[in-house]
Amino acid sequence: MSDPNTTTSSPNPNPNPTPPPGDWREQRRAERAARHAAWRSGNGHPGWGAGMPIGGVVIVAIGLIFLLDNFGYHLPHNWWAALILIPAVGLLVTAARFYRSGMRGPAMGPAIGGVVLLLVALAFLLGIDWGLFWPIVLIAVGVAVIVRRPWRG
Repeated sequence: MSDPNTTTSSPNPNPNPTPPPGDWREQRRAERAARHAAWRSGNGHPGWGAGMPIGGVVIVAIGLIFLLDNFGYHLPHNWWAALILIPAVGLLVTAARFYRSGMRGPAMGPAIGGVVLLLVALAFLLGIDWGLFWPIVLIAVGVAVIVRRPWRG
C-alpha cells in the first residue's frame, strides 16, 4: 500500500526548461551542411570525397578491351597486367592526398604499396623476367620499412 503522506518527485522537475541561447536547430543544420560540403570537396577525409568513380571506370575499361578484341584488335597476351595499374594509381593518389594534408607518416604506406604495384605491373607489361625482378621488389620493400621506422636507441 502506498503512504498518502509521501510525495513522489517527478523525473523532470522543470517540464519547460529554457532553451539554450540561439537556435540550436539552426546550429546543427549549419554544422551538418559544413560536414557535407567538406565531404564533397574531399577535405573531410583525405581518401574520400567527390572523386572519380573508380569502379565504373574499371568496368568501362574492361568492356572496351573486350570490344577491341571482338573487332579484331588483338591485344598483347599480358594485357591484364594493366589492371594492376588501377590500384597502384589509387594508392599513389591516396598517398599524395595524405602528403598534401600534412600527414607525412600515413602517406608512406600507400606510397610504398603504390610504387611496388607499379613496378610489378611494369614488369609484366614490359615482359621483364619475373625471376630476376622479384628480389628487387623485396629489397625495395625492406629498405622502405627500415627508412620508415624510427630508430630507438
